[in-house]
Amino acid sequence: EQILGAPVLESDDDYDEAHKNNKVVISMGPKQTLTFCIHPNGKQDIRHDDMIDEPEHKQEDKPHYLSNYGPHISMYISDVRSTYQRIVDLGITYVNPRFKRRAYDIDEVVNDCMFRVIDIVDPDDEGKEVILRLEHEVRSVMKKDGSLYKSCPFVEIPEGCVI
Repeated sequence: EQILGAPVLESDDDYDEAHKNNKVVISMGPKQTLTFCIHPNGKQDIRHDDMIDEPEHKQEDKPHYLSNYGPHISMYISDVRSTYQRIVDLGITYVNPRFKRRAYDIDEVVNDCMFRVIDIVDPDDEGKEVILRLEHEVRSVMKKDGSLYKSCPFVEIPEGCVI
């Protein structure tokens, strides 16, 4: 919630013991939700990344990241600049070298209308221990000229969106 602006809409904290459903529903930007469910076999069976070192993708004067061939999700957010800055401040930026668009800084984020993050952490945890590793392709609703981003599924720009 503090980083991606994604408030919890529903969680087991909302129910008494008899009605818990082992899930949390999060609002992921305008008109989107993401539901996390507890795996019946526990956390040890869950893996959402497939990291491969591909030195041929390394760009001069840019940090080197491993390529992720695991699943990723895409989400649209209303304020890409401030959200990216919170990711930078937290130290969890990620660039997946296997994709053509690689946003290493705020200018590239604004030009590409997106950035990636793979490590989900508790911002209040000083050790920044990874809670979940799932690549998020975080997209802006708008392009830098203020128009609707081409792949954004919305008909109109929702209220409150900025670039």
